[in-house]
Amino acid sequence: MNKFWRFITSFVFLLTLIIAAFEFYRCGVTVVNSFKTGTYQGYLWLGIGMVAFVIIAAIFFKKNLDIMQTMTHEGSHMLVSGLFLRKKISEFKAKSADSLSENDRVLGYVASNTGENIIMLLAPYMLPYLTFIFVFIRLMIKNECLPIIDFIIGFTLMFHITCWKKDTRSDQSDLQRSGVFRSYLYIFTFLFFNIAIILYSLGGGMSDPTNIIQANVEWFSQAWKDIQWLISLVAK
Repeated sequence: MNKFWRFITSFVFLLTLIIAAFEFYRCGVTVVNSFKTGTYQGYLWLGIGMVAFVIIAAIFFKKNLDIMQTMTHEGSHMLVSGLFLRKKISEFKAKSADSLSENDRVLGYVASNTGENIIMLLAPYMLPYLTFIFVFIRLMIKNECLPIIDFIIGFTLMFHITCWKKDTRSDQSDLQRSGVFRSYLYIFTFLFFNIAIILYSLGGGMSDPTNIIQANVEWFSQAWKDIQWLISLVAK
């Protein structure tokens, strides 16, 4: 039964990945078109924030970037376990790579009172939670202050991208325990979805800015149209 359920969920996520890739492409077209319509300001400040992170990290975070990434990784496990899955967290630990002993390869871990599941295990690879915090804060920001929050969104997104690049490996224990193929299905589905939602949320320019609620409506309405289109192709 467990193997059957894993097969079903993997198949569903494979289909969802295809749809998410479609919507990611459409989102990219929207971003390109924003430079033609003059509603590109959110994307401009997003890009500036991302570049700023690369520069600032190289100058100021170089010594501590490793442990910051580990803390964020384990923080994702803890956030999803404690907040969304309602698990009791009993221990949180994070170390830098240069602090490990000769036979120690564990940079960090989160211990809870119940067993693990794939959502908990893959949370660091699927949820750029720092970025989404500021995307939600953007709902409460006056239009004239949007460049500041968009800069921070770009800054935190680039930090998550560096974490994702460092941690997403087939030999990573989280992926091994979840199944490597199945893990990559989940990870890339959420990667396409999250980046599309973030980009949609920064649309509309300064005069009529979009927010994350409108971004989700845009994504899911367009996804439904694409699903109907794909069904019509198969039905022919």
